[in-house]
Amino acid sequence: MQIPAFLLRKLYIKGSLENVEDGFSFKLKNSLSPGTTTAVAPIKVNGNEYPLDSTIIRSVDGEVKGSEISEDNSFPIKVGVEIEIHIKGEALPEGEHTIDISLKTKEAGTLAFDVKDSI
Repeated sequence: MQIPAFLLRKLYIKGSLENVEDGFSFKLKNSLSPGTTTAVAPIKVNGNEYPLDSTIIRSVDGEVKGSEISEDNSFPIKVGVEIEIHIKGEALPEGEHTIDISLKTKEAGTLAFDVKDSI
């Protein structure tokens, strides 16, 4: 079941992109249906790819590095629960940024979309 990118973009919480002490973060909130993440592709911002070892995914269910998510170590995506994606590295410059997000779920296969947000 392929979910259109325009629907997936609604998962992104507009205005959540911010610089933090050791990098930057943004938030997603599932409003579609429950899912189970089994793989995450490296996050890209303005075409720059960030390593999965530097990507921390947090929710009320805990925290995991992007590189640790697998079929055997899946991450739940519950409806109505915020998920913070924290990228350790350089802070982003002020202005608009394009964020590419891609993940694989048990229920819907690969979900890939991009969003624009500003710092």
